[in-house]
Parts: sequence; structure tokens; C-alpha cells
Amino acid sequence: MLDRKLFLIPLFFVGCFSDKEIENKEITKSIETFVPAKVEGGLIEMERQDLGDYITPEMVLIQKGNFTMGDITNSGTLNERPTHKVKINYEFFISKHEITFEEYDKFVKDTKHISPNDEGFGRESNPVINVSYNDALEYLKWLSKKTGDKYRLPTETEWEYVARAGTNSRFFFGDSVKDIIHYSWFWQNLEDGPHQIKTKLPNQWNIYDMAGNVWEWCDDWYISNLEAIPRNGRGYSVSTGEKVVKGGSWNDDALNLRHSNRTGFSPTIKMNDTGFRAVMEY
Repeated sequence: MLDRKLFLIPLFFVGCFSDKEIENKEITKSIETFVPAKVEGGLIEMERQDLGDYITPEMVLIQKGNFTMGDITNSGTLNERPTHKVKINYEFFISKHEITFEEYDKFVKDTKHISPNDEGFGRESNPVINVSYNDALEYLKWLSKKTGDKYRLPTETEWEYVARAGTNSRFFFGDSVKDIIHYSWFWQNLEDGPHQIKTKLPNQWNIYDMAGNVWEWCDDWYISNLEAIPRNGRGYSVSTGEKVVKGGSWNDDALNLRHSNRTGFSPTIKMNDTGFRAVMEY
């Protein structure tokens, strides 16, 4: 296992936004009253390390816990139901942001894997796009071999647990889309394409872009409702021909960024609004 520095984040979080955001026409007159979601104190994080031929992503340790999965506000569709209680009795690390081109391009260079097309949106700190579920799996197997740690995709249940960050609303910041511009890149506030990671505010567990920017692959096979989804955080493992994606993207309306929203795609398809983030078993 790679020896990496762990650290605790401060017990407070000062919310701020850039001049560009202040000038954004989407921001309403009520901006003076905006209060960002407070990041919890005492979270354990793992720092990013660039080790030359590979990069270990920034990670946050997710604690055990319970939550209600699915369309708890009755604002979604039938495939987001029935809601059910989930108990996650294990801890895991999840990447603080979506895997970037900079991180993925190290894998491409080392393995001669096909390089994904950024379509002119930019590489480096942009989330990697045009990667299939199978591509994501190959990257995570490669990273596991490099580090000695076990990296994988999150299950659908783990993903939603992290996105909600202990809340019971449509979004981790509430039910209204009024403040979503502070947390997400989506159709109404982005002209076209994905945006650099960590340029919007995080959720209460210090995780970025869980709503919008790019859809994210999960490890589950997609089924048309939540009835058979395991109640313990594990993924649905019976093949259906499609893999789950969560989170919405730059190509979606704000309401479609709700945490319960879900759909499925072939594990071989590559899209310019879909990427992934990593889980590391702990």
C-alpha cells in the first residue's frame, strides 16, 4: 500500500465564490443571503500525489451510516422508487472530485490505451469524458496495481449516500434549485461542455461536483426501479446489459441533477457528458 499523508480538514468552512460567479447573470438579487453548505469538521482526507507516471487522487474517508435511498421528495420518476432504508456498515474513501484528464492521461501514456477525445473542451483539470464504463474499470485496475490499494467504481448506493451527505432533501443543499448555481455546472449556467473540477462549492462531506458537470459511472447493473437494490451499500450484480450513471451533467436541466436521478447505458458507450470518480477500499 502506498504511504500517503492523511489529514483532518478544519472545523469550519468559509464559503466564497469568484468574481466570475458574482457576475453570472443567473445569480439572483438574494445572493447577499446565500449561506453555503457547511463542511463537517474532522473529516479524514488523503492528499493528491503526483508520482511521475501516475497520480493518486484526493480522497475523503466516508464513515459508516444509514440513509434513505431514492425519490424521497416525490419529485422524480418511477425508476427512482421505491425508497428504502440503507445501512452501510463499512468505511471507504471516495475521490473528492471526478477523475481528471491529467490523471487519466497518465494511464493512457503508461498503457498505450486509447486516448479519449476532449472535443476541444480542455484537458488537465477538466473531468475526463468520452470514457466508457469498461475504460473506467481498466484505469482503476491500473491505478490499483500501481499503488497496491484497491480502487474501484462506487456502487449506486454508495454514490447516493455520499451525494446526500447526511441530508434528506432533493439536493444536499435543499429542495429548491435557487442556490444550485453555487454548487453545479449544468445547462442553464454553462454555455457548452464540462468545466474544471472544484470550481463550485462542495457538499457537507467536502466532495465536489456530485451534481452536474459530468454523469458518473457506477458499478451496478441498471434495473428499472430500486426494488432489488441491496440494502447494505453493495451493488446490483445481475447483468442487464446496462450500467448505472448518476449525478447529471453540463448537458442537463437543474432539476435533473437531483441525487435520486438515475439511468443506464451500455458499458461500452462513450459520451462527452460522462466520466467517473473512484472509490478506494479501506
